[in-house]
Amino acid sequence: MKVLICSDSHTRLDYFQKVMNLEEPEIVIFAGDHSTDAIDMALVYSEIPFKIVKGNTDYYDHDTKDTEIFELNGKKIFLTHGHLYGVKSTMKEIEARAEEVEADICIFGHTHREYMNEKNDIIYLNPGALQDKKYVIYNGKKFEQKILK
Repeated sequence: MKVLICSDSHTRLDYFQKVMNLEEPEIVIFAGDHSTDAIDMALVYSEIPFKIVKGNTDYYDHDTKDTEIFELNGKKIFLTHGHLYGVKSTMKEIEARAEEVEADICIFGHTHREYMNEKNDIIYLNPGALQDKKYVIYNGKKFEQKILK
C-alpha cells in the first residue's frame, strides 16, 4: 500500500496535484492547514480515500475534525495538525495524547519542519510543508521523506 502523507499545503494545489500524479498513492493522509486543498484533491481523485484534519488556518472549515484516529495496515494512527498540542515548543502534549489513545503512529504538521522520532513504541511523524514541496511516502513498513522536484 502506498500512502501519501502531507500537510500545510497553503493553497499550493499545483504542488499537491504534481505529487498526486507523480506518486499515485492508494491513500492520502493530510495533517491540516488548508484542509480545503485536500478536500478539493479528494474530489478530483475520488477513487482514492483521504484522511483529513484541519489546522490553525482552517477558519472556515466547520466540517473537518481537529483529530482523527483510524487504523491503517494494522497500525493505529493518531492524526492531528499539532497546533492544539503546542508542537512548535514541545512534544510533551502530543506525546501524552498519542500514548493515551494507544497510537502506533502519530502524524502531525504545523511546524513546517520534517520530523521523525520513535518514543515508547510510537512513531511521531511530521512530513514538513507541502508548500515547500515536502511530503512523505509510507509503504506500510518504512517512511520515505521526499521533495518535489
